[in-house]
Amino acid sequence: MIVKTLEFQNDTLISLCTVCITDNNGGKIALTIIVSALLLLGVANWAWKKYFSNKKEISQEK
Repeated sequence: MIVKTLEFQNDTLISLCTVCITDNNGGKIALTIIVSALLLLGVANWAWKKYFSNKKEISQEK
């Protein structure tokens, strides 16, 4: 039985994308971005309705 040995080349540069380096896949990262964007939009909508659009309604009663 012949066993071949692996020779490692240390002078080569291995470049991987960020998704490949982390243990998260692209779907998890995209889902995290989408959920955080929706939460941010929900908080912004709540703040807009509560603090910035305080228009006094004119009463129709006389």
